[in-house]
Amino acid sequence: MPCAKQLPTLRIVLDTCILKLATLPNPANKAAFIWELCQRGKLQFFGSPDTLGEYHRVLAGHPAFLEEIQAAIELCYPFFTATAIEHEPDNRFLEVALAAQADYLITVNTAHGHFDRKNYEGVRVVTPGEFLRQSDVQSLLADIQ
Repeated sequence: MPCAKQLPTLRIVLDTCILKLATLPNPANKAAFIWELCQRGKLQFFGSPDTLGEYHRVLAGHPAFLEEIQAAIELCYPFFTATAIEHEPDNRFLEVALAAQADYLITVNTAHGHFDRKNYEGVRVVTPGEFLRQSDVQSLLADIQ
């Protein structure tokens, strides 16, 4: 019998678009399901003061949701500036992913100039649907069903 809470095995960073999508009512909402996994402590969700600030700007109309984000996020403080992504604000999310040694950065912004590579120094960039189809995520989902 374990004497401590089991830590989540997957470390993730959520682009703001994923959290915005999670606010939309839809029973098949993959972003909302990923958010639910974060809330349940099944995923380790990382951000920084910069990414949290963007969440607050974009989701200002959802104060209760912002409180949930604040409670679930594990803040990290990258000590470097990423420049790999043409759309400069996206580099803040990449900085967090690299500093936190995240397994996944989840986004729908995969167009040229945004997160247009599938991997940044070992951090896999995936859409919500791709994330939920990953074998390590499928293993996690099998454990909670």
